[in-house]
Amino acid sequence: MRLLSHEDKANILAPDWKEATILMKTVDELVYYCHECEPVGALLLSGEWGCGKTHLIEHELKNALADTSVVLRISLFGMTLPEEIHIAVRREWMTEYCKIKGVDKVAKKIGQGKKWLSRMDFLPEWLRGIAKTDASVFFPISKEMDGKDVILVFDDLERCRMSSVDVLGVINDYCENQHYHTIIVANQAKIKGQRGITKITGEIQQVPVESDARISENKKAMIKVDIPVQPEQAELSYAEIKEKIIQRTVYYLPDYENIVHAVIATAKFQDAQYREFIISCEGGLLELFAPDRDDLKFENSQSDDKGQSRPTPPHNIRSLKCAIKDFYRLYSILQKNDFSDLDKWLYSFTSYVIAYKAGIAGAGDYGTLFSDRDVRKMYPAFQSNYTINGVKQWVLNGVWNENAITSEIEIIKKRNNAQSAPEIIKSNRIMDIDDAVIHEGFADFLRIAYDGNLTLDEYVLLIENSCWARSCKCDLPLPIDWEKVQTGIGLRIAEIKKAPPEGQLLFSTISETQRSNFTNEEWSAYELISKFALGDELIFYRNKKLYIDKIRELGSSAFMFIENKRYDVFDEEMATATAQAFSKENNAGKNQFISNFKNLWEIRIQSSDIRIEDSIKGFHLLKAYLQEVLAKVPQGKRDFSIVHTERFVIILNKLIDIYKEELSKREGFQDT
Repeated sequence: MRLLSHEDKANILAPDWKEATILMKTVDELVYYCHECEPVGALLLSGEWGCGKTHLIEHELKNALADTSVVLRISLFGMTLPEEIHIAVRREWMTEYCKIKGVDKVAKKIGQGKKWLSRMDFLPEWLRGIAKTDASVFFPISKEMDGKDVILVFDDLERCRMSSVDVLGVINDYCENQHYHTIIVANQAKIKGQRGITKITGEIQQVPVESDARISENKKAMIKVDIPVQPEQAELSYAEIKEKIIQRTVYYLPDYENIVHAVIATAKFQDAQYREFIISCEGGLLELFAPDRDDLKFENSQSDDKGQSRPTPPHNIRSLKCAIKDFYRLYSILQKNDFSDLDKWLYSFTSYVIAYKAGIAGAGDYGTLFSDRDVRKMYPAFQSNYTINGVKQWVLNGVWNENAITSEIEIIKKRNNAQSAPEIIKSNRIMDIDDAVIHEGFADFLRIAYDGNLTLDEYVLLIENSCWARSCKCDLPLPIDWEKVQTGIGLRIAEIKKAPPEGQLLFSTISETQRSNFTNEEWSAYELISKFALGDELIFYRNKKLYIDKIRELGSSAFMFIENKRYDVFDEEMATATAQAFSKENNAGKNQFISNFKNLWEIRIQSSDIRIEDSIKGFHLLKAYLQEVLAKVPQGKRDFSIVHTERFVIILNKLIDIYKEELSKREGFQDT
């Protein structure tokens, strides 16, 4: 961390930062305050969440003051009452005192004994009451301990559930009244926006009819009214109390070069090769993690060349540690598939993780042209070509889908191996393709699209590329005929239906929130894809195919595989397969077949998925097949096979009646 002269400070600091003290290293500034003789207020150490403020206190400051002072850090996280703060101070004081006196182990055992005593119901109540009592309430504390000054550090101010004003009021008792050297650690940017509640207590009096009667106490009613403080009032109250309590503010400017180095050097990895890889990426991670590390900026935004405000990248050490650890899972897969540029994959992944933990990358907005825009603005090192939607889903939702990620890897390999101009166009974002390649191969690419020879993901990319070209005001070599594109999508879907693959069918998705970015033609083409691949259509088709395949293969035994599936129709194809399977059954099979069929389709009428009219047509067709069988039976011949067939016809008539009745109800409901 570099030191600045008074002149440098004057030239750099804006008026809003007058209270900042940055002439020394942060730890030196803290030490200087701790050595002051009776300071007039507390020192506020402000910095981003996760930037290492607590680590600075627990290690650097404690080490620097080891000979002269005892540093007690009290976390305010989640505290709701002033007494909780006082108890925490006494406990921390007592704990540290026991350590110095070498009785910390004894104190621990006493605490364990008290815990067990409090649970012994057979003991007298007074004894168990003593056991439950916090010993710290009887322990006197002072601002000296074993000949050393006691320094109080109150951490996580902005995470306290009390109002900032109330918390500072409690801290002021230690600072002003008891004269402790007091350091407050917080992310001040998160404090300023807090809004307090002012509690106003009023009395409602019930007056007797007699004018000269006195108002008795039992005829008074108390009411409390909570009135939200106006923003300017909340800000003013915080500013006023801060002016009274805070002697000066130090903005923590971490030495990111040393921090990133330390994170990498101390991290433990199960793979030595991965460790070497991370070490080789240290410089890139530093630039990614803290590109503005040499800039003295304390607000949450910077200005670009045009003076426009832009967000400052979050510098969260915990997020960096998580990203380095988690990337190993993706690294292993990429390495097995001989991927190059693994460092770019690391930088993009780390960017996304930090952005997600900072609330910049939102769930549900992955896999499109516009979804990663905020992340890209924050971290230029983030590149969509070096990310996988399945990995983003893992970050966002904690779901690791090995099959989906493997499929995406294959898509990326195909993209990387593309040679011809049409192959390059159908596999890459248009802004990444050379203009000469676009002009050379666009006509052939469109023909491939119109003929149904793109994958569904490639069709989505075509839609996105069209949108991107329009938003950039770039002319494509030829206009896109969207009717022909939809025809091509239909042909592709028809091919998929012939042999539906297992698992996820589509990996590139467009969020509904981004619909306004697309034309009606583009969005209609996308909906054709998404409704099939992501909606119920594919589910229904797969289940229909399962029904047909199993009924043909297993006959009456098939129902154990198909009875719990979702169906939207009993159509003519299913009717034909059912008739053929029934005809092959022996009498025992026919008897069971009819019962299973009735149960399956009788309950389906309760589903809103079912297409009633088309299903009625299917039942009629099946009935016609059975009646054709009966018509071929010689006159006068009657065996159990015929009995079963006749019973099946009766069941079908009942199903038809039930479905017609439901259709009437639905039509009547629609009319109303």
